[in-house]
This record gives sequence, structure tokens and C-alpha cells, in this order.
Amino acid sequence: MEHEGAAEASRVDPAAMMERFFNAEVRYIEAGGAAAGADFSEMAACFHPDVVMHQGPSVPFPGDWVGSDELQRFFALLSETWSDMAILDRTNYVGEEGVAITVRAVLTSRATGRTVEMDASHIIFMSEGLIRDWTVFYDDPVKIGEICRA
Repeated sequence: MEHEGAAEASRVDPAAMMERFFNAEVRYIEAGGAAAGADFSEMAACFHPDVVMHQGPSVPFPGDWVGSDELQRFFALLSETWSDMAILDRTNYVGEEGVAITVRAVLTSRATGRTVEMDASHIIFMSEGLIRDWTVFYDDPVKIGEICRA
């Protein structure tokens, strides 16, 4: 029976999983993140036990974030960085092992109140229907850092 559940999970549509995740992320940010007691469990349910997220060195939240606990810290930092996040456009390019996503978003810095409209690309690999490896590429990571500094 356990094997059947894993097979069923592996058939999850990557685009549907990412829709579920991004909706949960927006709710988490809007609720104020960890500092306001927002519930992370909806997002955590999307992660494979071996999940890792890769962020470039120029953004306010650089490095590799390994495991659900570190990703919870990452999203707490993200919610401390941005007071508002609006996804204007998102396009999914679905493959057999995951999805590539282009996103246009408007983000407002909590520290400065300044807003930036930016593009990012996400490369996400999945295992057993869950997010396992996630790399984010920002159109202008230096500008993101500048927007956040007072």
C-alpha cells in the first residue's frame, strides 16, 4: 500500500503543486510570516524530506536552504523582508521531473516601504510529487538588495 501512495504522489502535476505552494506563500506573507504567528504547515506539506532551495549571493536571503526547518527560516526571513507580494504573471513550463517557472511580481520592502517590480525564474525538480530541489534566478538581484536597504 505504501508503494501505491508514492506512485500516486509522483503523478501530481508539477504546475498544480506550484500553484498550491505559491497560494500558500502569498497567504503566509500577507499574514505577516513567522513573526506574526503565521502557519507554515501548508507550505511545508509541499516539500520533499530532502528539499533544498538555492538563492544567489546578492539577494537579502542568500545561500542554500536545506530541509524543511531551514526553509521555514528562509520564508520567515522573506516575510520580514517583504511586507507585500503580488504575483502579476506566472508561466509554468512543465517537464517530466519538475517545472520551470517565470514570475513577474511586485514586492514592497518592509524596511524601506519601497516597491520593486521584478522578474524571476524558478527551476524546480520534484520527487514523489513534492518539491525537492529549487533554484531561483532574479532578473536584477542587486536591485532587490538596494530596495531593501534604508
